[in-house]
Amino acid sequence: MRITALFCLLFATTFAMAEDRPPNILLIMADDLGADCLPVYGNTIYSTPHLDRLAGEGAVFENAYATPVCSPTRSMIMTGLYPNRTGILERMDSPADRKNHNNRLPAHIKTFGHLFKEAGYATAIAGKWHLGHFQRYPDQPNSHGFDEHCLWVQFWDDKKRSRYYAPCNWENGHYVEHSKEVFGPDYYCDFLIDFMERKRDQPFLAYFPMNLIHSPLINPPGDQTAAEVHFPENLGKNERINGRMVHYMDGLVGRLLQTLEDLELSDETIVIFTGDNGTSPNLVSQLGDFHLRGAKRTMNEAGTRVPFLAKWPGKIPPGERDALFCLADILPTLASFADIPLTHDVDGLDLSHNFYDLPGEDREFIAMAFEGDCYFVRDKRFRLHEDGRLYDAPLTDIKSRYHFEPMTSSETVANDRARLQRHLEEFMVIQQTDTSYHIVPFGTDGDSYKNAQQAKTRKTP
Repeated sequence: MRITALFCLLFATTFAMAEDRPPNILLIMADDLGADCLPVYGNTIYSTPHLDRLAGEGAVFENAYATPVCSPTRSMIMTGLYPNRTGILERMDSPADRKNHNNRLPAHIKTFGHLFKEAGYATAIAGKWHLGHFQRYPDQPNSHGFDEHCLWVQFWDDKKRSRYYAPCNWENGHYVEHSKEVFGPDYYCDFLIDFMERKRDQPFLAYFPMNLIHSPLINPPGDQTAAEVHFPENLGKNERINGRMVHYMDGLVGRLLQTLEDLELSDETIVIFTGDNGTSPNLVSQLGDFHLRGAKRTMNEAGTRVPFLAKWPGKIPPGERDALFCLADILPTLASFADIPLTHDVDGLDLSHNFYDLPGEDREFIAMAFEGDCYFVRDKRFRLHEDGRLYDAPLTDIKSRYHFEPMTSSETVANDRARLQRHLEEFMVIQQTDTSYHIVPFGTDGDSYKNAQQAKTRKTP
């Protein structure tokens, strides 16, 4: 009887400890992958079986948005702050600074690396950093809260380094050059798999900002027959290679998901997959009979709409979510999942109720900034730009959201224009804050807005 009672006590204690353990986080962000590249969002020529399965078993966010280019999104996703708040609007620097590699994400800005590390998580990042040069700032990304890192080096000794085959990496504070037999995306994936295997007995955050599918267009290693099962005969050369890259990227996601299963950690891990901006403009996505040219670096739907999939078995119900979501919302939402209190202000919102498919306060609009003089706000129907252009772009179907029409009659939508204009003006007031990085409330800096109005505006379709 005593043995039985002792066994029951040990079982109950073990179960309670498992229930009390905060969830692991596996966050994957593809590079230059707009939502239009994935079958789950309507693409009919590319093959992504692992992401299809992830979507079928998790939540599919239909209306997720990033900035239209790499660095601003990478800062936004990690800090929860808008790009015009951090000052990282594109390459973060002047042409002279680019030459001298002076750009970097300031280390005093809190990232989710800091938050989760301080909460007792093991933290790792592998893939693409693009927030500062390692040769000039070797403290990256340890100073941003990551215990371990393995990241592609874009420049070393003023020479651009290979992104894919024979990559040069910054690996836990050391510069490493690899042979041509090494394929960078595989190496970064292996690094995170090893990390998860070693840290399986404690909560971990594994962040995989991929190199794929960014240019240059390259054929990945191995047999790519499975990538081509839906290719039409007249598919262009660029799209053929890109389809292989998309399929290979999907395979890396599959390897990570399989690792979680092998480690029996699937039920204890939140998996999120997204992209950093729209698809490259040298590619055309086929969504049935609707063909969409990529629009990276443009402030429109194709330039800023990204995939967003989330899975947590038994916690996140499968199905579509039509709520608006900005990648600035990731930090506060992940903190909520892990029950980590935020002690500083962020621009992002805790939208965890959307993941759980529960009622709550949703985003009324998406606000976006790019290169210091391009802005827009968009709700579920309209998108208003800083120069007064108002587009009717309802999120009801693929064609309406991408083939929008300018509103020529201001009288018919006067109330909507006025409402969005107020939000836009408040958003454009935001400028880079001081080193404390406390949030400057909307509407408190009229001079900033006046200066923003006078800035030269870049026309975008």
